[in-house]
Amino acid sequence: MLAILAFAVIVWMTEALDYAVSSVVIGALMIFLLAYAPDAAKPAGPDMGTGAALGLALSGFSNSAVALVAAACFIAAAMSATGLDRRIALKVLSRVDAGTNHIVIGAMVTGFLLSFIVPSTTARVACLVPIMMGFILAFKVDRRSRFAGLLVITAAQTASVWNIGIKTAAAQNMVAIGFIEKQFGTSISWTEWFIAGAPFSAVLSVAVYFIMTRMMKPEMKEIAGGQATIRQQLEAIGPMTLRQWKLLAIVLVLLGFWATEKVLHNFDTSSTTIAAIALMLVPRLGVMDWKESQRGFPWGTVILFAVGISVGTALLKTNAAGWLANLIASTSGCSRPAPLPS
Repeated sequence: MLAILAFAVIVWMTEALDYAVSSVVIGALMIFLLAYAPDAAKPAGPDMGTGAALGLALSGFSNSAVALVAAACFIAAAMSATGLDRRIALKVLSRVDAGTNHIVIGAMVTGFLLSFIVPSTTARVACLVPIMMGFILAFKVDRRSRFAGLLVITAAQTASVWNIGIKTAAAQNMVAIGFIEKQFGTSISWTEWFIAGAPFSAVLSVAVYFIMTRMMKPEMKEIAGGQATIRQQLEAIGPMTLRQWKLLAIVLVLLGFWATEKVLHNFDTSSTTIAAIALMLVPRLGVMDWKESQRGFPWGTVILFAVGISVGTALLKTNAAGWLANLIASTSGCSRPAPLPS
């Protein structure tokens, strides 16, 4: 498992393989290498075999965090299919003036708002980046300009920053909560997480703004005709459609369920999210059909996330994680000293 972990890190860092392809390769390595390793629970017994190794390789697919990642991709697909994500961005940007720094703040606010209703960084960025690129083209700004880079990178970084403050903003938060539940027998509600994490995200958002606007200072202070362009685009898309109202209602109700978890009800985050996706896909009541939801759906991301959890689970089950942790602790001098004789 340590060899597989090293292989995974090298492949992901070098991008020698596509991420989705690397996840399939890592899964295959886990099956056939662990098959010839003894079971950690019965070291003196026979080798694990491909059946047990396959169970470890696929264990991540049963994790609730993977369901949340897939659900987030469906929500992002619904946002794009209905145009609600673009409408939110246009509404926010219509409230700011044509100053480049103010447009950047508008992009950050858009990323912040989507963090509440799209529970995955990957899915949010998939919504945000095409919208930001559309604005850059509409503003007639060079795509290679510092302002273009500033707008796209800041929007993406804002999506990452609010992973800290909002429990449902990132699937890795759900993975962490899963480990906390197993190890300590307790959980963290959406509100508790927000109270603890949101101040850090707010401070980091301010830091991101000042750092980015100074590292990538825009070539111009104002976009000529920027406000007029935003208003024209907002008028072009017309009033809210029935599908957009439906989707907005579904995601706001879902946010309500997330925020009142363990306060008004005991439904966990992943379960309510799956129910919301089911509602989005139901004919007539929903907002899109299956074919629409699959346009550009990043199944590779879902598989990669699941295999990553499988690797973590296997590292624990084979005691490789414990061995590595003890080695690092003893080497760095952080290990607990032996008790003194009485």
